[in-house]
Amino acid sequence: MKKQLIGIFSLAALASSALVAEVTLIDELNGTNDGTTLSTTGFTRDTSGWHKSGGSAWAHGTGNSWLYNTNSASNNNTSDGAMAQIVNLSSLGLTSENQLQVNMTYNAWNGTTPIDVYVHVWGLVDQGSTAASDFANLGAQNGAMWGQNLAQFDYYNLGSGVKFTTGGGGEADGGAAAIKLLDQDTGTGLIGDAVAYSSTISLSGYSLDTLAQYDYFVIGIAKNVTVSTDNGFAIHDIKVTAVPEPSTYGLIGGLLALSSVMLRRRT
Repeated sequence: MKKQLIGIFSLAALASSALVAEVTLIDELNGTNDGTTLSTTGFTRDTSGWHKSGGSAWAHGTGNSWLYNTNSASNNNTSDGAMAQIVNLSSLGLTSENQLQVNMTYNAWNGTTPIDVYVHVWGLVDQGSTAASDFANLGAQNGAMWGQNLAQFDYYNLGSGVKFTTGGGGEADGGAAAIKLLDQDTGTGLIGDAVAYSSTISLSGYSLDTLAQYDYFVIGIAKNVTVSTDNGFAIHDIKVTAVPEPSTYGLIGGLLALSSVMLRRRT
């Protein structure tokens, strides 16, 4: 497991071929508390690390590389509310990146009923916020995660491009989440049974269609427990990478091919 921790965000160097432009927004959880936080303090614009509500059952594993929530008390319970993180995009050098590649590894186990988990992915545009501005209600239930400060941020669901219009906007329930992990059951909590998940979210066609148009990126993970026998859920790692649209690669490839032809003609 790599040493990079959640909360360390870097602009990766361009490959020498210029065919890859990758920005890593969130890197691996490593199972220790070094550099990784799961806090119940105020979740405000300039906070770092993972946050949860005071009643949430999300916890940091001491013997495994994960953040987990195995509570299955009942439905409509704040113990299953989201844990989330915010990332300031302004210093990442983003330009034309309009796709998000989301990769994660997880287990769903410890019960007899499959669990539904919702991953909320937002883009925020600053409308006059301050460092202390709060922006999310992490105590919402049933897989929800609410935006709550529309006076200081414009909120966009990056799974659909929809802009929030009311208190909960398009995120009033898990069904609006960008990623829906439904009926999850890995059998055990062993790393050998973990599921590697990958999804690409395209911003093409959105009113704000590149990541550079957003000031902040938010990701939140919420369970939706319906019965007391539902599985628990544990995240081993999450990586979200911003990449240019595929046509950009075609353009670069074409330029490289043209350069190759010109070099051959000169020799």
